[in-house]
Amino acid sequence: MSIYYDLYTSGNPLKREEKQSLHARVIPSGTIEGKRLVKLVAQRNAFSEATIEGCLQAVADELRDWLAQGYTVEVPELGHFSLSLRCDRPVMEKKEIRSPSIHLNRVNLRVNKRLKESLERLELERMESPYRSGSTLSDEECRDILLKHLDEQGCITRADFKRLTGVSQDRAFNLLHQFIEEGIIRKYGGGKTTVYLKGR
Repeated sequence: MSIYYDLYTSGNPLKREEKQSLHARVIPSGTIEGKRLVKLVAQRNAFSEATIEGCLQAVADELRDWLAQGYTVEVPELGHFSLSLRCDRPVMEKKEIRSPSIHLNRVNLRVNKRLKESLERLELERMESPYRSGSTLSDEECRDILLKHLDEQGCITRADFKRLTGVSQDRAFNLLHQFIEEGIIRKYGGGKTTVYLKGR
């Protein structure tokens, strides 16, 4: 299965008159939510979902506690986690700022070398991103994208359908409703947990 990407200009605002170089960006295929990830791991291994959730919670608790003490923490098979800080305002001299003006910036992850190397053998395929500026895809093209995703992933949320096709919130709702009426897909669940499956 290929990963799709598109090319974008760097967009340096200080050098608008100069031709900008292109950089590649992955076009998201969707989001694997936590509960689904746990289920997938359980299906592939001999662990129960409760065991996996418990282990993940225990690792997250230890990670948080050691990061809060200023440590860099290695999580096996993933990489090293560390914290970065930011100042409230630009300063030139150390005496100009005090500890209350320093805050957490982000939690950094330096990915494990083996994990990174295992991802370097990806199959990449270029396509025009549907997220650029309002999708011009036809209903049929949106349906094809939907069915391809369902064949590969099994289900889809409205947010993921919107992301994949680049359509507006209203059009995503209308298209999914239309595809349900046509029997192409069926709705499962309700509210924020609603997903769409292939029709029977």
